[in-house]
Amino acid sequence: MENLWQRLKPEIKSNILTDEEEYPYTIKSLKHQLENNHFWTDLPVGTVKQVVNFSHDCLLDVSMTDFMWGDKFIKKA
Repeated sequence: MENLWQRLKPEIKSNILTDEEEYPYTIKSLKHQLENNHFWTDLPVGTVKQVVNFSHDCLLDVSMTDFMWGDKFIKKA
């Protein structure tokens, strides 16, 4: 089974990686969390918030469903 980092939509992963030079430790920690989890619902709320922030989406523009289940961020299985 693929981990969440592997299941991220390409555009989301690309947006996260664009900030890697400016925020190396934060992006490394985020990648670690995503690589070590297989289900969106296993992520801490803080990690979900980081995915939203580093995907360059405004938190207010993300639906509750996307925040809870990750539909906007991960590829369908």
